[in-house]
Amino acid sequence: MTKAQALHKLMIVIGLLFILLVSMQSHSAPLHHKMQVEIYPGLKMMKAEDTLTFPKDSPRKLSFLLHKDLRISITSADDSLTLLHAGTASEPYSEYGLQLGTQDNKVSVSYYGVIYDAVVNDNSNGLIAPEGATLFGSTYWYPFFLDTQKSFDVTVQTPADWRSLVQGQIASTQVANAIRTSRFVEIYPQEEIYLVAGPFQSYEADVAGKKIQVLLRKADPSLAQTFLSLVPEYLEHYSNTISPYPYSSFTVVENFWETGYGMPSFTLLGPTVIRLPFILNSSLPHEVLHNWWGNSVYVDYEKGNWSEGLTTYMADYWQQEKVGNERGYRMNALINYGDFVSANAGKDFPVRQFKGRHNSSSQAVGYSKSMMIFHMLEFKFGKDLFKKALQDFYTENLFQRVSFNEVQKSFEKITNQDLQGFFTQWLDRTGAPKVELTDAKVMRWLDGSYSTTYLLSQKQAEMYDLSIPVVWKLESGEEVRQLARLTDKSGVFSLISRSKPVHISVDPDFHIFRDLYLEERPATLSSVLGSASVNFYFDKENADAEKFAQTWAQSAEGKSTLTAVTDSLQIALEGALVFVGDKDAFASFMKAQLLDQKFSLTDKKMTIDGQEFLLENTSTVLVTRLKNNPAQPLVWVRWSKDNNPVEWAGRLTHYGTFGILVFQGRPAVLKSTWPVLQSPLQKSL
Repeated sequence: MTKAQALHKLMIVIGLLFILLVSMQSHSAPLHHKMQVEIYPGLKMMKAEDTLTFPKDSPRKLSFLLHKDLRISITSADDSLTLLHAGTASEPYSEYGLQLGTQDNKVSVSYYGVIYDAVVNDNSNGLIAPEGATLFGSTYWYPFFLDTQKSFDVTVQTPADWRSLVQGQIASTQVANAIRTSRFVEIYPQEEIYLVAGPFQSYEADVAGKKIQVLLRKADPSLAQTFLSLVPEYLEHYSNTISPYPYSSFTVVENFWETGYGMPSFTLLGPTVIRLPFILNSSLPHEVLHNWWGNSVYVDYEKGNWSEGLTTYMADYWQQEKVGNERGYRMNALINYGDFVSANAGKDFPVRQFKGRHNSSSQAVGYSKSMMIFHMLEFKFGKDLFKKALQDFYTENLFQRVSFNEVQKSFEKITNQDLQGFFTQWLDRTGAPKVELTDAKVMRWLDGSYSTTYLLSQKQAEMYDLSIPVVWKLESGEEVRQLARLTDKSGVFSLISRSKPVHISVDPDFHIFRDLYLEERPATLSSVLGSASVNFYFDKENADAEKFAQTWAQSAEGKSTLTAVTDSLQIALEGALVFVGDKDAFASFMKAQLLDQKFSLTDKKMTIDGQEFLLENTSTVLVTRLKNNPAQPLVWVRWSKDNNPVEWAGRLTHYGTFGILVFQGRPAVLKSTWPVLQSPLQKSL
């Protein structure tokens, strides 16, 4: 390490300590837990001793929550404990009253018991089992004081062949007498304390002073190395973009049921999720970034979850930006909103009311619409001011629980603009603006120049303040870009040019959150799964086809109807259509719908945009819209013997933004959509 590098590293450390000092002085000191925890997997139980040190200004009477199956006693002499409310079948916790004595602000308790909330549909509040232990804040495995931040020093004992993880610094680990003892220390104020343990295979590396670790349930050096090579890149990127990484390590942990969580200093991924190839440039950077947004600047959920939209924009969108697909990602965000929200009455709600994802429609609001709001801020002010505003937001709110209000304050501070109108119209209203282009007229002046006027209108009831990108193509080959400020129902705009305009496009790159025209939207799986009604048709003689239809019907947002097809095909006049299986009637119907696309089909092969695929060794998904009723999306799903149809049906729900999918075995060898052939917001002049 050079002197310059050493000085740079020292300055980062000093900066972090200063941020921590300011943060600690800006609000009360955290409650501190010093815990000794023993895990007994075969008995599904734990034992713990916890010494709690309360801030000096703490009241003498307090209450806390603890898992209802844990038995607790107080061991400090001058303090007392009272059961206030016993847990019930619907409540996983009991409530206790704590009376602090007169000696000091330290209280010692001891507790033990079984923690086992069985995994149902990949959901559990936390459990200890022979397969592993996964304990969240919502498990209430330690005395949980509401609205109280905590620091901790936790020592965990497990069987020797197990490894444990608590967020924060991994202080030590040792094995003796068939017991592994590990100690974890966290001085930064935390919202919750997480504990994960199990018979993991451990892989690790030290990169730039940070410990990168991968904990897998089975030995897989290749998979581990993939994570070990990518995580440092993401940590460095966000450290440079926002602020130095706030923790001393980052760990990728394989859970024993399907999860996709981001905790402070680690991510907990299910056994299937962790092996999906696309998570390396989607879920992984997303969960790494949550260490800044959500796990060091905390979310005030009662005032709206800003974290998911911002994290989606700076992680998932950033990855698409790196490969030149940012326009497609923005378009898909608008499609998701249209398919899962606009098309379904009662599904919409203001972004400021978003707390967390629980279905596709809530995700379309809290992730897609929120992500587009942050994109509009960057499009409005540019990357440099956008970056500075987020850096200010981070440093001003480190280890504090904040809302969109603080986001707004930082952007107003850095841009020196009043943004109340911007944040109000996008956060507090439902729906989206719909823009119309009409009356584009070209006039040539005597000096040879051209004056072109056009009319833009808003079609929704309540007006927005919009800055709409307009792109012109001139006869000379030049491209001209404008921003049209539209605040009323309609407005007339113009372009003066030396060369004749030949084409006008209004927001062709989807920079504005808006209601798309049907003609702008390629047909995708989300348009089917988000439909208010879905009509499944399957070969009566094919049991697997019926199972596929039943599995997919469970993922559909709307009402599902299953119809067994024999010889004739009578389709519904409303709702999405799903053809399941290799039936001649399905193939003939789909060919008729795709006559204007680069598609052909024989009894042996399928050709898509010049690429040939043999039917016998490929599984395919084709989505389009009916020619005589474009409001009805149609998907034809068929598979080869390499794919289990029920398992494949579940996997396909992750490919909602695509309208063309070709698989050879498990891997997808083609992911695309049919090109959009026209748009009401584009006109040739």
